[in-house]
Amino acid sequence: MFEHVKQLHECELYNDLKHLASIALSLCDNNPETELMSLPQKYQCMVFYGNSLFHLQEHHRAEDVYKKALHLRKAINKEKVKDKPSPNLELTDEVEVKYKIYQCLMATKQCREAMVVLQGISSKQRTPKINLALAKLYLRVGMDRSAITSYKEVLRECPLALEAMTGLMSLGVKGPDVAALVMNGAPNTSDWLSLWIKGQAQLSQRDYTSAVSTLSSLDNQSYLRDNTQLLNSLAESKFCDGQYTQALALFQRIHALDPMQMTNMDLYSYLLAKDRKVKDLLKLSQQLLKITEQSAEPWISLGYYCLATRKVSKTIYFAQKANTLEPYNIEAFLLKGTALLELKKVDDATPHMKEALRLAPHRYEAYTGLIQCYMALYRHREALTWAGKAIKTLGTTARTLTLYASVLAKTPTVTAKAKPYLEKAMKLDPSFLEAVYIMVEILGQEQQYDKGIEILRKQLETHSTCRLHQMLAEFLTQTHEHQEALDQFSIALSLDPSNVRVREGMERVEKQNDMGLESAYDVGVEDMENSEEEVRIATGQRSTGKRR
Repeated sequence: MFEHVKQLHECELYNDLKHLASIALSLCDNNPETELMSLPQKYQCMVFYGNSLFHLQEHHRAEDVYKKALHLRKAINKEKVKDKPSPNLELTDEVEVKYKIYQCLMATKQCREAMVVLQGISSKQRTPKINLALAKLYLRVGMDRSAITSYKEVLRECPLALEAMTGLMSLGVKGPDVAALVMNGAPNTSDWLSLWIKGQAQLSQRDYTSAVSTLSSLDNQSYLRDNTQLLNSLAESKFCDGQYTQALALFQRIHALDPMQMTNMDLYSYLLAKDRKVKDLLKLSQQLLKITEQSAEPWISLGYYCLATRKVSKTIYFAQKANTLEPYNIEAFLLKGTALLELKKVDDATPHMKEALRLAPHRYEAYTGLIQCYMALYRHREALTWAGKAIKTLGTTARTLTLYASVLAKTPTVTAKAKPYLEKAMKLDPSFLEAVYIMVEILGQEQQYDKGIEILRKQLETHSTCRLHQMLAEFLTQTHEHQEALDQFSIALSLDPSNVRVREGMERVEKQNDMGLESAYDVGVEDMENSEEEVRIATGQRSTGKRR
């Protein structure tokens, strides 16, 4: 009987194994006088039974069977039974069974219980995969020191475990220290590794500009050209640095090189939605769903598609689905918070944005979302506080200064105070258009149209967006330059044919222009009539004089 159970396990016929192992174990329990299997065989049969349930995704039952197997193994060890396993019978190690229990608990979202199981394994018995699993669990609950110790243990046995390296650097361990750990275990590695560690350390330290430079130098070298893992780190660096256009181009390149790639495809979906590339977004979400439905990325991609096509209630559903699959997924919180904001459910959106910010205090998008919530609730003071925290956390950049200025600009009593921050932002990054838009809006409120026109014309030398042309057209209308205003509205409409505000502005200027022409025509006719009258009177006066 045991040999048949073992054969089914080796052939991976898990459904058949589930039924046969259950019957075999019942026969053993109900017929103790008939020795159908020895105790070691029964233990191994229980492990095989648990494996079959695990592979069939019956995780709760598998956990229960594994625990019973461990209980039997302890009994075998205590009693020192005479029927020791034969040399041909390889018993699954207890540590491996405990790891299987951990996997079952993780599959059923029982993270703390899973951590307790792994902590029950003595330090000397912990294998690299157990130490890596423990490090991730410690990271979740904020036990950073324990996580660092576990990651170091992984690198001690497996020096080129890249996930352990990035994990250490994310916890603040410096790049040179990680490199020293690695080089001690793998001294003959090539130059690529030191550069890779340096780039990952810069990414972990939020030094995105340096990370982009280092990782780009690796991509430019022929031996790592088109490596999707490297490109993903580079794209992530550009994304976090606010270089959305370049990040989008890199994600497109990654997807073209490896359409089955799942890592960071949620960020790619966000960028496609931001640029309103709805067809590309739909295609991406469909491709990701074909790969797997058990990962958060496909559902986030589908959620962004629904958000871009105004199906906001569906967006919330897909974001929640992603959150259920991966409870600590940042994009899932941001997506759901954004969708709730769209539905004006600000009180519900706020905790989602806060949670995203707690999980990823380096994400600019989380600060933006939370500040939008506070502004919608007219809690300007809290919004300003969080904008200040963004500057402290992310540094003094064009984006953070503009974010701070945007809150000031929408606070009536301190609108003018926004201008110095915007000027500094425009000086730091002249190509950052959000600062330009807010500055021009403030100038419009102050009726400084000529200054606004000057800024817009300068920007249009290097950029051509619908909004820039629209704003210039509106300002030209105010300075009564109607013909050029119409030209600018036409360009804006060609860039975004569905823009209602541009179309309305154009119609308004055309109407004003027509009214101007009509009034000019009326004045012309009246002048002619007056001139004729004057000539007639003058002629009449002269003829009257002659008669006299």
